[in-house]
Amino acid sequence: MHKNYPIALLLGILSTGLVLLSCSKNKGAAAKSEKYQIVTGSWKQTDIVLGVPVSVKVGGTKYNFTAGTSVLTDPYLHAFGVSAQFANTVNNIYHFTDSGSYRIDGNTSLILPVAGTHGAWTLDVYDAVLKLTDSVKIDDPHWINGITADSLSLAMTVNIPGLGAAPLNLLLKKQ
Repeated sequence: MHKNYPIALLLGILSTGLVLLSCSKNKGAAAKSEKYQIVTGSWKQTDIVLGVPVSVKVGGTKYNFTAGTSVLTDPYLHAFGVSAQFANTVNNIYHFTDSGSYRIDGNTSLILPVAGTHGAWTLDVYDAVLKLTDSVKIDDPHWINGITADSLSLAMTVNIPGLGAAPLNLLLKKQ
Protein backbone atom coordinates (compact mmCIF):
# COMPACT_ATOMS: atom_id res chain seq x y z
CA MET A 1 0.00 0.00 0.00
CA HIS A 2 2.89 2.33 0.68
CA LYS A 3 4.10 1.88 -2.90
CA ASN A 4 0.85 3.29 -4.30
CA TYR A 5 0.76 6.26 -1.92
CA PRO A 6 2.88 8.61 -4.13
CA ILE A 7 0.81 7.69 -7.19
CA ALA A 8 -2.48 8.28 -5.34
CA LEU A 9 -1.19 11.62 -4.04
CA LEU A 10 -0.09 12.68 -7.53
CA LEU A 11 -3.46 11.67 -9.01
CA GLY A 12 -5.26 13.59 -6.27
CA ILE A 13 -3.25 16.74 -6.94
CA LEU A 14 -3.75 16.48 -10.70
CA SER A 15 -7.50 15.89 -10.44
CA THR A 16 -7.88 18.82 -8.05
CA GLY A 17 -5.97 21.02 -10.50
CA LEU A 18 -8.18 19.90 -13.38
CA VAL A 19 -11.33 20.63 -11.40
CA LEU A 20 -10.08 24.10 -10.51
CA LEU A 21 -9.04 24.86 -14.09
CA SER A 22 -12.29 23.64 -15.60
CA CYS A 23 -14.54 25.70 -13.32
CA SER A 24 -16.05 28.68 -15.11
CA LYS A 25 -14.75 32.01 -14.02
CA ASN A 26 -16.31 35.42 -14.35
CA LYS A 27 -13.95 37.18 -16.71
CA GLY A 28 -16.03 40.36 -17.01
CA ALA A 29 -14.36 43.73 -17.18
CA ALA A 30 -13.20 45.23 -13.93
CA ALA A 31 -15.44 47.93 -12.52
CA LYS A 32 -14.48 51.36 -13.76
CA SER A 33 -13.54 54.06 -11.31
CA GLU A 34 -15.64 57.07 -10.40
CA LYS A 35 -13.45 59.20 -12.69
CA TYR A 36 -14.61 57.18 -15.70
CA GLN A 37 -18.20 57.96 -14.77
CA ILE A 38 -17.40 61.65 -14.39
CA VAL A 39 -15.53 61.89 -17.71
CA THR A 40 -18.32 60.13 -19.61
CA GLY A 41 -20.63 62.68 -21.21
CA SER A 42 -20.36 65.95 -23.13
CA TRP A 43 -18.08 68.83 -22.18
CA LYS A 44 -17.90 72.40 -23.50
CA GLN A 45 -14.58 74.18 -23.68
CA THR A 46 -14.65 77.20 -21.37
CA ASP A 47 -11.06 78.41 -21.69
CA ILE A 48 -7.45 77.61 -22.44
CA VAL A 49 -5.02 79.01 -19.87
CA LEU A 50 -1.29 79.12 -19.32
CA GLY A 51 -0.13 76.14 -17.29
CA VAL A 52 2.93 77.92 -15.89
CA PRO A 53 4.11 81.54 -15.52
CA VAL A 54 5.54 82.88 -18.78
CA SER A 55 7.71 85.92 -19.54
CA VAL A 56 7.84 87.35 -23.04
CA LYS A 57 10.06 90.20 -24.22
CA VAL A 58 8.47 92.27 -26.98
CA GLY A 59 10.13 95.39 -28.37
CA GLY A 60 12.39 95.75 -25.35
CA THR A 61 9.53 95.41 -22.85
CA LYS A 62 9.19 92.30 -20.69
CA TYR A 63 5.65 91.03 -20.12
CA ASN A 64 4.94 88.58 -17.31
CA PHE A 65 1.94 86.28 -17.45
CA THR A 66 0.88 84.21 -14.46
CA ALA A 67 -0.22 80.60 -14.64
CA GLY A 68 -3.95 80.62 -15.31
CA THR A 69 -3.85 83.55 -17.73
CA SER A 70 -6.37 83.00 -20.53
CA VAL A 71 -4.84 82.69 -23.98
CA LEU A 72 -8.28 83.54 -25.36
CA THR A 73 -9.13 86.73 -23.46
CA ASP A 74 -5.94 88.30 -22.09
CA PRO A 75 -5.58 91.72 -23.79
CA TYR A 76 -1.79 91.45 -24.20
CA LEU A 77 -1.94 87.94 -25.65
CA HIS A 78 -4.69 89.23 -27.91
CA ALA A 79 -2.49 92.15 -29.02
CA PHE A 80 0.43 89.76 -29.66
CA GLY A 81 -1.78 87.63 -31.94
CA VAL A 82 -1.85 84.58 -29.68
CA SER A 83 -5.60 84.70 -29.00
CA ALA A 84 -6.44 84.71 -32.70
CA GLN A 85 -4.67 81.37 -33.15
CA PHE A 86 -6.99 79.76 -30.58
CA ALA A 87 -10.19 81.56 -31.61
CA ASN A 88 -11.52 78.68 -33.70
CA THR A 89 -11.54 76.38 -30.63
CA VAL A 90 -13.84 78.42 -28.38
CA ASN A 91 -16.99 76.46 -29.27
CA ASN A 92 -15.42 72.99 -29.13
CA ILE A 93 -17.57 70.28 -27.56
CA TYR A 94 -15.95 67.05 -26.32
CA HIS A 95 -18.04 63.86 -26.15
CA PHE A 96 -16.82 60.80 -24.21
CA THR A 97 -18.95 57.64 -24.33
CA ASP A 98 -19.11 54.96 -21.66
CA SER A 99 -18.01 52.45 -24.32
CA GLY A 100 -14.66 54.26 -24.65
CA SER A 101 -15.00 56.36 -27.79
CA TYR A 102 -14.66 60.12 -28.11
CA ARG A 103 -15.73 62.74 -30.63
CA ILE A 104 -14.72 66.39 -30.66
CA ASP A 105 -17.02 68.82 -32.44
CA GLY A 106 -14.82 71.74 -33.44
CA ASN A 107 -11.26 72.52 -34.42
CA THR A 108 -8.44 70.43 -32.94
CA SER A 109 -5.61 71.18 -35.40
CA LEU A 110 -3.73 73.47 -32.98
CA ILE A 111 -4.60 72.16 -29.53
CA LEU A 112 -5.03 68.40 -30.14
CA PRO A 113 -3.38 67.63 -33.49
CA VAL A 114 -2.59 64.01 -32.55
CA ALA A 115 -6.00 63.15 -31.09
CA GLY A 116 -7.90 64.73 -33.96
CA THR A 117 -11.68 64.70 -33.81
CA HIS A 118 -12.47 61.08 -32.92
CA GLY A 119 -11.06 57.87 -31.54
CA ALA A 120 -10.93 55.92 -28.28
CA TRP A 121 -10.35 57.14 -24.74
CA THR A 122 -9.33 55.58 -21.47
CA LEU A 123 -7.87 56.64 -18.15
CA ASP A 124 -4.27 55.65 -17.53
CA VAL A 125 -1.58 55.93 -14.81
CA TYR A 126 -3.90 55.33 -11.85
CA ASP A 127 -6.65 57.36 -13.53
CA ALA A 128 -4.47 60.50 -13.53
CA VAL A 129 -4.15 60.65 -17.33
CA LEU A 130 -6.85 60.95 -19.98
CA LYS A 131 -5.43 59.00 -22.92
CA LEU A 132 -6.93 59.76 -26.31
CA THR A 133 -6.10 57.31 -29.08
CA ASP A 134 -6.81 58.48 -32.60
CA SER A 135 -8.29 56.34 -35.36
CA VAL A 136 -4.84 55.07 -36.46
CA LYS A 137 -3.94 54.02 -32.89
CA ILE A 138 -1.60 56.88 -31.93
CA ASP A 139 -1.85 57.74 -28.22
CA ASP A 140 -2.23 61.33 -27.05
CA PRO A 141 -2.08 61.36 -23.20
CA HIS A 142 -3.07 64.40 -21.11
CA TRP A 143 -2.58 64.74 -17.33
CA ILE A 144 -5.78 65.51 -15.48
CA ASN A 145 -5.00 68.65 -13.47
CA GLY A 146 -8.40 68.72 -11.82
CA ILE A 147 -11.75 66.99 -12.11
CA THR A 148 -15.12 67.42 -10.43
CA ALA A 149 -18.62 66.36 -11.44
CA ASP A 150 -18.91 69.43 -13.68
CA SER A 151 -15.37 70.61 -14.49
CA LEU A 152 -12.30 69.07 -16.09
CA SER A 153 -8.82 70.57 -16.53
CA LEU A 154 -6.42 68.79 -18.88
CA ALA A 155 -2.73 69.55 -19.36
CA MET A 156 -1.50 69.89 -22.90
CA THR A 157 1.57 71.19 -24.66
CA VAL A 158 0.71 73.26 -27.69
CA ASN A 159 3.17 74.32 -30.36
CA ILE A 160 2.09 77.92 -31.00
CA PRO A 161 3.34 79.04 -34.42
CA GLY A 162 5.90 81.81 -34.05
CA LEU A 163 6.26 81.30 -30.29
CA GLY A 164 7.09 77.64 -29.68
CA ALA A 165 5.78 75.01 -27.29
CA ALA A 166 3.65 76.20 -24.39
CA PRO A 167 2.25 74.22 -21.45
CA LEU A 168 -1.46 75.00 -21.33
CA ASN A 169 -4.56 73.80 -19.50
CA LEU A 170 -7.74 73.01 -21.39
CA LEU A 171 -10.73 73.90 -19.21
CA LEU A 172 -14.01 72.08 -19.81
CA LYS A 173 -17.47 72.31 -18.26
CA LYS A 174 -19.90 69.38 -18.23
CA GLN A 175 -23.01 69.92 -20.35
